[in-house]
Amino acid sequence: MICANAGHEFPAIYHDGQFELYKDRHGLVLGGMNGISYKEYELTLEKGDMIFVYTDGVPEAMNSNNELFGTDRMIDALNTIDEADPKVVLDAVHKSVNKFVGPAEQFDDLTMVCLKYIGSVSPDF
Repeated sequence: MICANAGHEFPAIYHDGQFELYKDRHGLVLGGMNGISYKEYELTLEKGDMIFVYTDGVPEAMNSNNELFGTDRMIDALNTIDEADPKVVLDAVHKSVNKFVGPAEQFDDLTMVCLKYIGSVSPDF
């Protein structure tokens, strides 16, 4: 997979049964200035690996004590999942954020995408 970071949060990669942040090189936010180039990098996923990407609204979700959810809590939520299924991953993180935030008002979006690599598929000839 060829990737570039245009001001996004670090992706979380699921490999060997757990999620870890992948500390890629951040670029300037997409569209922030004309003529900006972005550094590409390659990421190799193995069969069963997943990639979880999200907006800053996830780690910056705030509870009524003005505490941030943060990436550590996000990784903890990701690693409580027994089943390696993207829908389960998304539901678990969403529930964890909601439980943490409690009655506090949501101030930002919570956008999350989880993709699972199922392996290469050979065309039928």
